[in-house]
Amino acid sequence: MSMRHYGADTHALADGGANLLPKGREKGMKGCGLRRGAIYSGVMKQTLRWTVFLTVLVFAIALLSLMASPALRNRTWFELDRVWPHHGGPGLPVFLGRVLRPTVPVWVQVEPHMNMRLDPVDDVDRNILIDGEWERETWHGLYEHVPRGGVFVDVGAHIGYYSLKAASMVGPGGRVLAIEPNPDTVRRLRANIRASGASNVTVAPVACSDSEGVLELFAAAHINTGASSLSEANASHFGPVTAAYRVQGRRLDGIVQESGVTRVDVIKIDVEGAEFMVLKGAAETLDRYHPVVVIEIIEGQLRAMGTSSADVLRFFRAHGYALRHTYAADENSEFAFTPGR
Repeated sequence: MSMRHYGADTHALADGGANLLPKGREKGMKGCGLRRGAIYSGVMKQTLRWTVFLTVLVFAIALLSLMASPALRNRTWFELDRVWPHHGGPGLPVFLGRVLRPTVPVWVQVEPHMNMRLDPVDDVDRNILIDGEWERETWHGLYEHVPRGGVFVDVGAHIGYYSLKAASMVGPGGRVLAIEPNPDTVRRLRANIRASGASNVTVAPVACSDSEGVLELFAAAHINTGASSLSEANASHFGPVTAAYRVQGRRLDGIVQESGVTRVDVIKIDVEGAEFMVLKGAAETLDRYHPVVVIEIIEGQLRAMGTSSADVLRFFRAHGYALRHTYAADENSEFAFTPGR
């Protein structure tokens, strides 16, 4: 570069670089800046409009909900929580939660022919209210094993989510045996069955065990009634037990035999640590019908009942079963009969 050009460039830089740009380009850059400013201004105005709209909507919903029944406020909260783009927050659901106070049980159509009275304080109920389902991974794995006209056995039926799903799957020609020992929960289970018109579901208000006799059942805290257990330690996981009931203990083999069914396609077992006891009382059913078994296996809960996951695995192997799938998110495992093992 020559000294003359260098000097010219130095003078241009001293002017802020403006003289280095061709006149047309200088105008173009100024125009581009104006356009960017206009776009930014438009976006800000649009954002402001949406913010105002949502704010007005929130206050309108809150005002209407305050005048509505507790059940309607409850439904409004969970519907908004489900569709709100920022699930659980920020802003809208948190604010409305303080106003709508979703704390009362409400009847909900979870699916066609599946109506349930759900308590937003209780863990299982709350998950169904928020997500529209419970233990999604496990149910999707079970789906193919629940045929039309089949028989589904639900040990630890709680409020009936699995039982009602299965009732729809097996149809009028099929059967569901829903086994639940907690007297308070049994009332809720029966109400959900009636509301759903599920006449193919039979309730057995007993605790499945490895022998016949009277057992003590400990009712868990209201925030998770599904944690009720034959072990006081297991039932106390979410707070002090709320009651202790003397309930009838039955072998699953006897319940199945008395039901009159001629097949068993699936058995689901979720009994907060008493799973091995249930299996020992179901040996004849497994050997005769070879159902698919989905069972919750939590080592700490099993040990509180004097057993272990190793005991469960040995039992299944002794009866020709093998582990087919683990639903880690739900802490459930699926076992299937494997001929020749």
